Amino acid sequence: MIRPPLKHLALVLSLAALIIGSAFPALKLNDVEKNRLKGNVKSMMEIKYAIPEDGDSNSREKIVYQKFTVFDENGYETESTLFKNGTEFLISRLTYVNDSTPIELNEYHPDGTLNLKVTYKYDDRGFRTEAGYEWAENRQIGEITDLSDYYYEIIQNDLFNKVHYKNEYRGYCIQEDYLKPDSSLSFRFTMKYDFRGNKLESAYFHGNERLSWISKYKYDRYDNMIESRVYKSNRIAVESSYKYRFDLIGNWVYRYENRKVYVNILTAGLDRENTVTERQIEYY
Repeated sequence: MIRPPLKHLALVLSLAALIIGSAFPALKLNDVEKNRLKGNVKSMMEIKYAIPEDGDSNSREKIVYQKFTVFDENGYETESTLFKNGTEFLISRLTYVNDSTPIELNEYHPDGTLNLKVTYKYDDRGFRTEAGYEWAENRQIGEITDLSDYYYEIIQNDLFNKVHYKNEYRGYCIQEDYLKPDSSLSFRFTMKYDFRGNKLESAYFHGNERLSWISKYKYDRYDNMIESRVYKSNRIAVESSYKYRFDLIGNWVYRYENRKVYVNILTAGLDRENTVTERQIEYY
């Protein structure tokens, strides 16, 4: 049997991939899948607690994050509520076109007044490319700061009114540019993923495009994050390991984070407490 030259084989494979990619458009992930959830999820309450240094994992005194999310039967988010200190803080509702493409998000204070209106744009593959933000005068900045070890840097940025997104071929976002009203950069996130869709890396850049923080993640064979490391100025700042409990569907409902903060001038202000996150998941 005559074997084709490797360069010819590579060309054939590249052409085949191009033809297949044209014939079969990229699969669009719903919000349940983007959140790495399994099954037909109807709603999820997620509460994250800080564990005192001298406490144990049963402590539930200090809530650092709480969110309730509702999904439709197709796996798309329709409404979410952020809480602070156990009470409603911001309520978001999404408006869809064609049942799977959100065109608008309205975020409200508990008294019903508008905090934020977001409108979305998409490319011909259905991937989000832009979001326009209209903030109310009595605005509150919500979830973008709640789960970050560098939230205090984010909130010091000039307020953004537009976000540009770049996506890879599967639809996972690999870059988010947060822009000021004059179109200059306020800050940026970049992300990397593995072939299974697990986020491997997340980086935060200042408006001058200088890298500030970078987080790296490791997963087990079931796509559960088991380790994360946060770096500041190329020095490790936080190292975490995770342990889980799961429900019958295979979604985790309990996660314990063992945090080690490397104390130096770069990590001043970082939370050193371990955390427990619990989920209450309802299915259709």
